[in-house]
Formats: sequence, C-alpha cells, structure tokens
Amino acid sequence: MSATGTLRLPRTDVSARVKRLVEPERPASVPLATGPQPLSVLLAEGTAKLAEQAERSLFIQSLFFDAWEGGLYGQYVRAQHYVSHLRQLHTLYTAFETALPRVMGTTLTTALLLPELRLASTLESDLTYFCGDARTETFACVETRLHAERIREVSEDAPHLLVAHAYARCVLDVFAGHRRAQRITDAFELAEGQGTSFYGAVPESELAAFRVRFHSRLDGLELDEDEAREVVQEARMAFRLHSLVCDELARGATGIVDRPHTDAR
Repeated sequence: MSATGTLRLPRTDVSARVKRLVEPERPASVPLATGPQPLSVLLAEGTAKLAEQAERSLFIQSLFFDAWEGGLYGQYVRAQHYVSHLRQLHTLYTAFETALPRVMGTTLTTALLLPELRLASTLESDLTYFCGDARTETFACVETRLHAERIREVSEDAPHLLVAHAYARCVLDVFAGHRRAQRITDAFELAEGQGTSFYGAVPESELAAFRVRFHSRLDGLELDEDEAREVVQEARMAFRLHSLVCDELARGATGIVDRPHTDAR
C-alpha cells in the first residue's frame, strides 16, 4: 500500500448510484501500456473521448458557441443559463476545496494544492456580479449534488482519486477558460474581467506554463500501477458525471435547441 491511503472504495450507496448512472454496462478495464508511462499521458489517452463528449454537450455548445437571439431578451435568457452553470460549478469546487485538508502532508499535496485549482471564490465573485447573490445550495441539480458527494466520498476513502477530479476540472474549465471568458464578455458586452473571474483565473499568456507544471506534478506522484489505473477510471467517471450535469441543465431549458453546433475546440 502506498502513502496515499486506502486503495479500494467501500460499496457505499453513493458509489453504487454513481456506477449505475455512468457505467450502465460493466466498464472495461483501463489498460496501462507496457513499461512505465507518465500519469498525465495515461489520463489524456484514457479520457480523450469522454472529455470531447463533455465539451460537445448540448448545454455547453449552446451556452458558449451558439448565436443567440439578439436584444435584451436573448441576453437575459443566456445569462440565466450562465448563472445556472456557475452555480453547479460552485458546488463542485466547494466540495473539492473542502476535501483538500485531507491530503495535507501527503504525497498528493503538490498536485492538488495548486492555487489554480481553488476557484470557489472566483465563482462567488462572478455570481455576485450577475445576480448579487452567490448562494448556491438550493440551485444545485441532483446530478451536481451526486457529483459533489462522490468527491467527498473519495476524499475520505481513497484520496488519491481526488487527482482524477482535479484533472477533469482542469481539462473542462481551466484549459478552455480564456476562450469561454471571451465568449461571455462578447455576449454580454462586458468590460474585461467582469463576470468572468472564474474562466480568467489562469491568463492565456500563462496557460501553457500552467499546463506543463500541472502535468509535471501529476507525473511526480508516487502511485503504483493499480492506483494509476484507478485514477484514470475515476477521471472517466468524472467526465461522465459532468456530462450528466450538462444534460440536466439542457433539459427543457429556454433557448437551447438540439441542432448542429459550431466546433467547441
């Protein structure tokens, strides 16, 4: 057993429900290539398809890449969806940050305690800008609450799996942040930085350096082969859970229509 803590998760109600939602069939094992491979490479290769599916979800495509009806009504509807999106993210980042004290002083610290991953306060700032109220508890959908509970669960029973959730959030939020910040700035005719503190947390000029630093810290973790495989599988689950959240946000949402969308990449 490594210094990261308990390797196997108990079969809790949350674990069972998550598996039913994101793995309707028995999941295939995540193979590791012959010989040692960096964890960042294993994660990228093992989650590429699911990450792309999450990026191309109807809600994300509609919110950030579609042309909306002009005028105040179009801006109002889009703002409603953007605020709803931020509220879900606030719930997830709060759960993640609440879990961080559990890894203090462990070998996971270097990868999980990066300031670029602690973004709950920037989400609060953006929510306050748009609606003057950063409260989120009553606005988190069922899938978001399930996702947050999964983060809390792994933090207690297998903290090395927090790495998977940190990786998923980087891919979904941080690495694409500057493009999304610009879309929101243009859509609402905002001054630079207004309402987009979250997506602008890592400036575009610093993004490449942050990516290198984050991958380097992932690759420096002291995980054995089984733990690395579990991190990749958990990351796949994190992307699926994110897609479920987006599906729920899109369901019946005003102004969002299922149609071909502009490439999100």
